Amino acid sequence: MPIEAIDRLERYTPGGEDTGVASWKREGAIAFYWLLAFGLAVGFRLPELYKCRVPETLASIWCPAILIATLAFSQWLYSQVAISEERPFNWLGTPIFVIGNAIGETLAFLVVFSAGAFVGDFIGRLAGLGGLPFQFLKFGCGFFVFLIYGGAIHGLFWMRIFPPHFRDDPRARKIRKFRLWSESALSLAWCLTFFVFRDLWSVVVFHAIVDLVLMIRVRPGIFRFASADSA
Repeated sequence: MPIEAIDRLERYTPGGEDTGVASWKREGAIAFYWLLAFGLAVGFRLPELYKCRVPETLASIWCPAILIATLAFSQWLYSQVAISEERPFNWLGTPIFVIGNAIGETLAFLVVFSAGAFVGDFIGRLAGLGGLPFQFLKFGCGFFVFLIYGGAIHGLFWMRIFPPHFRDDPRARKIRKFRLWSESALSLAWCLTFFVFRDLWSVVVFHAIVDLVLMIRVRPGIFRFASADSA
C-alpha cells in the first residue's frame, strides 16, 4: 500500500469524534477480539501460551538487543507525530487496555504467524526442502502473513476505534514516511522471537510498552465507562 494511502487511512478513518463517549459496542468489540485470539490459541494448542521462554530469549543477547532497538526507534517516531488533542489521560482505561491488548493481540499475532509458518512448512516438505532453505521458507511465510494481518487489523479495526491522532504538518509527514519501515522492523523482531525461541511472553512485554506509549500520547477514551450517553 502506498505511503500516501496509509497516511490518509490513519488520518481520516472515521470513528474519532465520539471516542470520548463510553460505548459498550466499541469496548465489546475489543474484548471479543481478545477473547477470540485466546480461544484460537487454546484451540490450536499453541505451547507458547503455557511455557515461559523469556530466560532463553534474554540469554541470547542478540534477540533482546533487536527487540529493544526496534522498539526504541518505532516509538520515538510515533511520539514525534502522535497527538492527544488535549484529551485527558485515561487512568481507568489505560491499565485495562495495556494488559488486555498486550496479551490478547499478541496471541492473535502468534496465531497468524504460526498459521503462516505451518503453510511454509507444508510447502517446504512438498518441495523436498531441508536445512536453512526450509527454515527460511517457514519463517518467511509466517512473517508475510503476520505483516498482512497487522496492516489489515490496524486499518480495518484499530483506526476505527482510536480518534485521528497524527500531526499533519510538513515535518510530521516526512517522519511518517519512515513509520512503515520502523513498524515492519518491529514486526520482524517479534516474529524472530516467536520463531527462534517460541517465546510469547517477551513479545507481550514489548507489546505492552507500545500500547502504553499509545495511551500516553493519544489518550483515547476507551474503557472509561463514564458516560450516561453510552451506546
